[in-house]
Amino acid sequence: MADEKTLVCPDCGKDIEVLAACGAKSYFCNHCNELKSSARVRAANPALFPEQKD
Repeated sequence: MADEKTLVCPDCGKDIEVLAACGAKSYFCNHCNELKSSARVRAANPALFPEQKD
């Protein structure tokens, strides 16, 4: 399933999987075999998370 907006792991740079359930999103790296912090994923992929203006 090729997605043109692919998120990368902030640690290893490999693609990460987005797990969505009940309105929440979790980010999992199959290479590191661990969940990643959403803040770190946003920081590693700034083009895919435009800044929200309050």
